[in-house]
Amino acid sequence: MANDTITWADLLEIYQNCVWVDDHIANLSIVSGGIVDTLKLVETSDRAYHEADIALQDDQAQLTVGSGVEVRIGSPHRSLGLLVKDWDALLASSFSRMREPSAFFIRSDKTHNATLPLTEMLLQYRSTMKLVKLLSESALFADQQQAKLVYFAGARIEVPVKFTANELRSIDSAQVDLLAKALEGEVHSEQRLGILADAVLELVSGQSAAGRFQYLMQNVDELVRRVNNGYRLFASSFSYSKIRSELEKTQSEYVSRIHKTFSDIQGQLLVLPVASVVVATQLKAPTVCGPELLANVAVVCGACLFAALLIASCINQWMTLNAISREIKGQRTRLNAEFSEIKDLFTGSFDALDGRILWHRWVMSIIVGLCVVGAGFTVRSYVVLTNVDAWSCLVGYGSTS
Repeated sequence: MANDTITWADLLEIYQNCVWVDDHIANLSIVSGGIVDTLKLVETSDRAYHEADIALQDDQAQLTVGSGVEVRIGSPHRSLGLLVKDWDALLASSFSRMREPSAFFIRSDKTHNATLPLTEMLLQYRSTMKLVKLLSESALFADQQQAKLVYFAGARIEVPVKFTANELRSIDSAQVDLLAKALEGEVHSEQRLGILADAVLELVSGQSAAGRFQYLMQNVDELVRRVNNGYRLFASSFSYSKIRSELEKTQSEYVSRIHKTFSDIQGQLLVLPVASVVVATQLKAPTVCGPELLANVAVVCGACLFAALLIASCINQWMTLNAISREIKGQRTRLNAEFSEIKDLFTGSFDALDGRILWHRWVMSIIVGLCVVGAGFTVRSYVVLTNVDAWSCLVGYGSTS
């Protein structure tokens, strides 16, 4: 603690080590120096005393670790937290029935907001608060001060959020989790909440106002069933034709772009077998410097240049395929995020595009491989057939000219 400031942690340590004699008096076991410091602070600081509302019954008591003292404990300042006798006292506050207080301590079973492991009552209380939150989102508005939910269906219908500690035991935590799961997702979130509101109105229509919320607590499974059935009915009539038409148009463009990567080099591919024939038929076996040697050199250089240009074109098209693949991946990610409920309807189309890209990559790889093999074959044929030092002949021609 700093200066004369009391924190909830300071009070919680005291509460946990108290045995209450009555509503205001408790026997406190001093188990740490922190408790000693807190007690001394409330004895010397008016501010700390008023915030904690704790006082020693015996001013002469020895404040040492291991000793016990009798203290008077009142209600701490509301900004620090709530100290209540039992669960019913906690639930007497309308605010505590609408949301869990950030800090509280229950004397009867020493439950507090940070209790671990969770007790059964704390788990059921939090499940009930989760149910209240879901219902509040579906209601026309939620009155926190008076703890009631207001719906409208031709007339104003109120659901007072009233329940006791004993009625907390009727909540089914697993069903509340299923209800929350049924309402998850950004797609049609408003429609889901509308379906929940309709389900609530149908269930409470025959109940007295005072018992409506308790009835909902006891029938969360019915809420889950009605929400799921209602959403399935809504989804069956939901038209996704616009999404599909836009997606198919985009995918058609992708198909055209993918095929273009092959058609752009298709003319060069047709020349590939012709070039191989030309190389095979045009290479001679010169023994002296002359036109035949120059022709061999020209054929080899031309074949290698053609192979290099074709490989460069394939690399360029490969990079284009990579760019298209990234765009498709981005669109798939966006669809999965924005339309998770219907993403399975379009998975096949995306898989088909990925398959086309993979096929074109295989074709590009084979073309590059054939170019390398063809260029190697040409060079090897030139070396086998030519028994003349071509460089000397070319230099000789240059000096002669």
